[in-house]
Amino acid sequence: MNRLTNRQISLRPALLLLLLAAAARLPLARGECLSGTAADTFEAERVGLSREWIVQLPFESTGYRLGRVDVGRWTAVAQSGDGKVHAVRVGDPALARPGTPRPGTLLWSTSLGVPLAPQQAAGIDGRLVVVTHDMQVVGLQPRTGSVFWRRRLPVPPSAGGLPVGNWVYVPLRNATVLRLPANPYRQSFSEPQAARSDEPQESGVGRLVNLDPIEINSHGLIEQQPAPYAGGAIWCTRNGHLTAIEPVEDAWARHEFELKQQPGGPVLVRDQTIFATTETGELIRFEDAPGGLRLGWRRLLETSLHPNEPRPQLLLTGETLIVSLGEAGIAAHAADTGQRLWKSPLEGKLLAVVGSRVWCYDRQNMLTGLRLTDGEPEAFLNPGPFTLPVTNRASERLILASPRGLLAALGPRVVSRPPANDRQESED
Repeated sequence: MNRLTNRQISLRPALLLLLLAAAARLPLARGECLSGTAADTFEAERVGLSREWIVQLPFESTGYRLGRVDVGRWTAVAQSGDGKVHAVRVGDPALARPGTPRPGTLLWSTSLGVPLAPQQAAGIDGRLVVVTHDMQVVGLQPRTGSVFWRRRLPVPPSAGGLPVGNWVYVPLRNATVLRLPANPYRQSFSEPQAARSDEPQESGVGRLVNLDPIEINSHGLIEQQPAPYAGGAIWCTRNGHLTAIEPVEDAWARHEFELKQQPGGPVLVRDQTIFATTETGELIRFEDAPGGLRLGWRRLLETSLHPNEPRPQLLLTGETLIVSLGEAGIAAHAADTGQRLWKSPLEGKLLAVVGSRVWCYDRQNMLTGLRLTDGEPEAFLNPGPFTLPVTNRASERLILASPRGLLAALGPRVVSRPPANDRQESED
């Protein structure tokens, strides 16, 4: 009978610690290794980032894949091919309030049925999560994931729905926007009448509003999710018809503008300033004005778009607009004047701005960080299994996603932070 030596016995605890340390670096995902990838703690720190959290979404990843991830200020909503919708808490961990879930917490997973149904962008609000699924639009409780309401759509949706205040806007394939109440169970409330394009604008005293759904004429097919705008919504049709609907005193105002070109991608809104791109290579700024939308400036972009290429994207950080140009690369423009600040030949999909860099997923399947001051590439990360690009305009976080349902967040590396109690923020 073999006896263990004292040396062999003393090595056992050390070996166990090594195995535990290695296991701590592995995800909960099924067969995905993080070593040397963007979600590796040491790799993230090498480029000035910090891996804040990592979580595995619960769905049948052997037969289905994660389809898309949409990021709000406090919640990321993911949709998997088996018909499930998942919500993960996001945000700055230092701003987490006592008694609330910390970033990286899986809040809920809800099955909506109908596997492999087409997926549209989720609408995320502090009071409601809206998902268009198959021929339905579903309102979910943002904290629990329970189904608040469902409504059958008369025709298929053309883009994701958007909750804003008391209303939900859902673009349909019959060139209309279906406006629904965010809470269909409450009684009529005092608010302006909905603005239809073929009705005169109503004004005057407030009134009790009918909560029945209405279809607003959009003057064309909407292929991008609407954006919140001044308490209402703004969208652009395929033929370049830009429409904004906003409440004004006791009425609704409808503002329109003809781009006369196909939009390049979703509009970007900050307060009451709007930025848009066109497929023919224009960058445009609009501002809210008493008479409607006022054109601020138009600038030509160097684009080289082909039919199957991704459309131009926009990111806004401070007073700098970052614009993807397809094969022509990525450019930065001054938000106030439209002046070109720099241009990089790197072709990639914009992901997020974190600290002093804008991150993109480039054509060489690398995560590349460009310096905001001049566009020079200065940081590189191997995405590993995180090959599902996620654009995050809500916060300075790089959200990583794998088709098998692994999510992670990389934030700016901070040596020291003020106490969390001194930096709390309220949720919208």
